[in-house]
Amino acid sequence: MQARNLLFFEGDLDAQLRDRQQKASEIVDGVPKDQFLISSNQELIEYVVSRLAVKPIVLDEERRTLSQQEAEVEVSYDFTRAFFSDNESGPHYTDGTKIDINIPFTGEAWIFQCRTNSYYSGMFPHAEIHSNFLRITIELPHSVESALFKSNYEKEVNLIRQYIDLANKQVENYNKDLPHLVQQAIEMRRDRLTRHGNIAELLGIPLAPRGGIPSLKPVEVKIRQPRLPVPPRSGLRPEPGITDEIYERILLCIRHQGRTFERTPRTYAVHGEEGLRDIVLSQLNGYFHGDAMSEAFRCKGKTDICIEQDNRAAFIGECKLWSGSKGLSDALNQLLGYLTWRDSKAALIIFSKENRNFTKICTTTMPETLRNHQLFLRNLPCQQDGEGEWRIQTRSAEDEGRRVTVHVFIFNIFSSA
Repeated sequence: MQARNLLFFEGDLDAQLRDRQQKASEIVDGVPKDQFLISSNQELIEYVVSRLAVKPIVLDEERRTLSQQEAEVEVSYDFTRAFFSDNESGPHYTDGTKIDINIPFTGEAWIFQCRTNSYYSGMFPHAEIHSNFLRITIELPHSVESALFKSNYEKEVNLIRQYIDLANKQVENYNKDLPHLVQQAIEMRRDRLTRHGNIAELLGIPLAPRGGIPSLKPVEVKIRQPRLPVPPRSGLRPEPGITDEIYERILLCIRHQGRTFERTPRTYAVHGEEGLRDIVLSQLNGYFHGDAMSEAFRCKGKTDICIEQDNRAAFIGECKLWSGSKGLSDALNQLLGYLTWRDSKAALIIFSKENRNFTKICTTTMPETLRNHQLFLRNLPCQQDGEGEWRIQTRSAEDEGRRVTVHVFIFNIFSSA
C-alpha cells in the first residue's frame, strides 16, 4: 500500500476547524445590510451554521461490497523470501489475489486526510478516499492462507473506526461551539451598524392599562438549507407597532376572558361569533386605553379587533368559531391578509362550541394545520404553557420579507345542555 493512501496523516484537523470558525464573521458581514437588519438572530444563526457545520463521518458497513481479481502481488518486503536475480533489491512480484472492499460513508470526505489531536504513534490506516466511499485494498500471494484476508481487513477497518471516533469528537465540539461564535459575530455587526430608523426597536403606540383595574392571573390548565428573508419591497423605515410587553398584556387579557368562557360555557355558548368577539373587545377596552382614539381596540370589518395608526394595523385579533382544519387555515389567511407592517403582532381566537373531542383538536388538528400553512415559518415559544395555545411566526401575505407573530388560542365552550 502506498503512502499516499494513508488516512488521518497529512493535514491538521484542528487547524481546518479553526479556519472554518473564522469564516463565520465573513459570512455574517457578507449578508447585505437590509437583509441583515430584517433577519432575526435565529434566522442568521441557522443560515450561517448550515454553511459551516461539519458532518461527522459515519461508515455504512452493512452496505459494503467486495470485488476480487487475480493480480501480480509485490513481495519485495517479505523477509521470509530469498530473491536471486540481477536486481535483488526488487521490486519483486508473484502471482496472487487482490480484493477491494468498498465501504460507503456519510460525512465530510476531507476529514479522512486530517490528523486528529490524538493519534496512535506510527499507526495510520490505509484506504483510497472517494466522494462517498472508502476502498480498502488487500493483496496477498496465493501461497498464504485465505483467512489472512479477513484478519488484515479487520485490523485495517478497526483502526479506521478508532480514528473516526477521534475525529468525530473534535467535529462534535466544533459544531457545538459554532452557534455561539456566530451569535457573537452577529452582535458585533449589529453594534457596528447604525440601525435604520431604529428598526430593532418598535415605536410604541401609546397604550397603557387603565388605573384601578385589578391584575389578571392566568388560570393554570394542566391537561427548509435555511434561507434568510428578503428585505421588504417598501424598504426599511420606522414603522409603529406595539411592544412585546404590551403584546403579552393583551394576550393575558384575552386568555383570562377565554378561561372565563370555559368555566361557564352555558352562559356564553348562546352567543355567535360576533357576540363572543364583542365580549372580548369590551374586556380589552376595559383594561387599555389609547391616546389617538376614543377606544384603543376597535371592530373593523366583520370580525376584527385591531389597534390602528395612520390606517395601518399594528395589532389584529381575529375571532372565529371552530369549523375544522380548512376553517382554521382560512381564518389564518384572512388574518394575515390584514397585517402589513413588519413584525406585526396578531392573535387568532377560536371558539369551539359544538365539538366533543376537544383534546384531539388541541393535540393533532390545530398544531398540524398551523404547521402546514403555506406561510408558516417556525413555532415560537409561548410565555404561557398550557393546552389550547400556540405561537407561530409566518411570512406576511403581501411581502415575503416581512415577519408576523401570531398567537393562536382555542377555547372550549361546548355545552351538552
